Amino acid sequence: MTTTVVYHKDSSMIRFAASKLLDTIARIEGPVKPLDLAANVISTSVMVISDREEAASQHGVTIDDSVAPEGFELRKREGHGSLTWYILAGDEAGAMYGTLELEERLRNYGSLMAIPECIINARFPFRAIKFNLPWSSYRKNACFELQKDTVRDLAFWQKFLDMMAENRYNVLTLWNLHPFPYMIRPVHFPKACPFNEEELMEWKQYWTALFRMAKERGIETYMVNWNIFVSEAYREHYDPQAISDETFYHYGDSYSTDMIKQYTRECVTQLIEEYPDLTGLGISLGERMNDMTPQSRQDWVNDVYFEGMKQASRPVKFIHRAPFSVDPSITRNAIESNGFMPEPVWVEVKFNWSHAYSSSKLLLTHGGSNGMEGYWKPSPTNYKITWMVRNEDFFTLRWAQPDFIREHISENGQDYVGGYYIGSECMIPGIDYAHLKDSDHMDWTYLFEKNWLYYMLWGRLLYEPDTPDRVFEKAIEQRHRAPIGVPLLKAYAAVCKMPMALASMYSFTWDFTLYAEGFMSTDEAEYDGGASFISLQDLLVRKTFNPEYLSVSEYVNQRLEGQTSDRISPLKLAETLEADANRGLEWLAAIKADTPVLCCEKADIEAWAHLNFYFADKLRAAVSYELYRRTGDEAERLHAIQLLEAPHAAGHWEQLITVTKAHYVEHPLMHLGKTPFSWELYRPQVLEDIAFVHAGGNQMSASR
Repeated sequence: MTTTVVYHKDSSMIRFAASKLLDTIARIEGPVKPLDLAANVISTSVMVISDREEAASQHGVTIDDSVAPEGFELRKREGHGSLTWYILAGDEAGAMYGTLELEERLRNYGSLMAIPECIINARFPFRAIKFNLPWSSYRKNACFELQKDTVRDLAFWQKFLDMMAENRYNVLTLWNLHPFPYMIRPVHFPKACPFNEEELMEWKQYWTALFRMAKERGIETYMVNWNIFVSEAYREHYDPQAISDETFYHYGDSYSTDMIKQYTRECVTQLIEEYPDLTGLGISLGERMNDMTPQSRQDWVNDVYFEGMKQASRPVKFIHRAPFSVDPSITRNAIESNGFMPEPVWVEVKFNWSHAYSSSKLLLTHGGSNGMEGYWKPSPTNYKITWMVRNEDFFTLRWAQPDFIREHISENGQDYVGGYYIGSECMIPGIDYAHLKDSDHMDWTYLFEKNWLYYMLWGRLLYEPDTPDRVFEKAIEQRHRAPIGVPLLKAYAAVCKMPMALASMYSFTWDFTLYAEGFMSTDEAEYDGGASFISLQDLLVRKTFNPEYLSVSEYVNQRLEGQTSDRISPLKLAETLEADANRGLEWLAAIKADTPVLCCEKADIEAWAHLNFYFADKLRAAVSYELYRRTGDEAERLHAIQLLEAPHAAGHWEQLITVTKAHYVEHPLMHLGKTPFSWELYRPQVLEDIAFVHAGGNQMSASR
């Protein structure tokens, strides 16, 4: 029996999804015949319809009123031994997602007949990935240099964009200091572009193809940059005092002239004109504006970016990062009175600064949170808040914790919220440089492929938060070709709470002040042998980030004073960490499959478990040592030593070294400057904790 799939072949989005559906039908149901929706068809099995009027007038089908933009309905009709599936949507994006949904359900249910009907709508209209570019980059490190060839490769982008569409992401934001010289030759500042005509043409072909491929998958593209920077070529040829993206550090005072404003304004307009598939622009206020008032910063954006956008022949969408110095009235007045931007404008706010994997509650934004609610109280009229979920906490170990994501969305999905970005400032998900090369563990090339479950969880849950775990479990089983979805996802979910536990217990601010998988905290530019390790002394003096938690000193104070508290104590957290690790390892033990690829994935879970155990023992040791320090009770000091030595904390760190060395090599890490990262790097610091307590800790070192 031949299955017929009917769809509009002139829609690139629907073609993209239909090709995947056709392949799956051919593999599971047998022969398949694709037809254009304009053809004269008498009987079909799958019909993809992306227009309400067309559905009613040409096919006698009414699309349910509840189907929203980007949403879809899967409806089946049975009769006379035939089965017809309707994929019904009011737009191409919804039809694409509906087709992808039917394809996935066919893989999961095994036949078209068994699939249940459904209506699914997008929870948020803005579901974005933050992607930092390795040229004119905000941060500079070998880990970015290693990615330059990969990010220039359109084959990489085809796979990345496929992944985005399949996981229901609809926005790609590309970030660097000064993108324009890589994209255009400004008419009145031609020497600001350092490339010859052939080189610039190659760049233009690259950008044009990238934006087109994204559009074909229903993905909007935004170029986001940092304000007053210029190119090194501009500085050389037009103004030696200008602040270039290559020579100057990204943070400091401003330098702006009428000519720099003219140059940037022209770049904005010309970029919009030369790239018709580019959706929009974004601006990040703060860097190189230290000496400017909040109003003068916004005035600069109004005079340069807003005017440049107005002069273009087509409107583009806009991302406005909330300024670091909180004065919401200035920013919101500028946006709400602009009168020309397509709505909504997306106002980006860093959720819990650079470490969103801390708490599902908004406790901190970049620069502090006092007054930040002015962006959404009262509710904005023409913009939406978009949460930036930054990950600077785990780049090497795979992470999956669906309940944290669901809780985050539930807690922060108010009417004024338009959606989320996920991504990093310090890691590009391109070529995998951390894993052992030529290993049979690797069935991936790129980091995003290795971390496929992370991207699937965020993308699918941002689209539909009620997506059940079974969807992710089935994806695991299909990837590994073994019935291991339940235990593997549960093992992940248990041990991957560790970053949130550490971040809740240990206060932080910007990127380098926490790196959970390395048990690191530093704000130094260079690192002498790994001094960034979170020591026992650090735990003794550091305040908690999450007010629901008690610090070591707070807990000991209460204990000695005979007080009790509803807040989570270090000992209670240690108990939870240990239980999570044991539960994760129990689920792992239930998995009998042992292919090399699966063993690599299981090793990451083991590594997280050892980090849980290590953190638990170190918290207990910190409490015992603080009790000794406060009371002089020698038994508490001896207990702290016992907890820090093997087989406890030090033993767990050795197990962490062993399991990670079997899969990973020393590799560059932005947080460590020129020092390569490995867990073995910190063995001396683990032992220093023991030496500190042995010595009685008479010389408490200051907190870093």
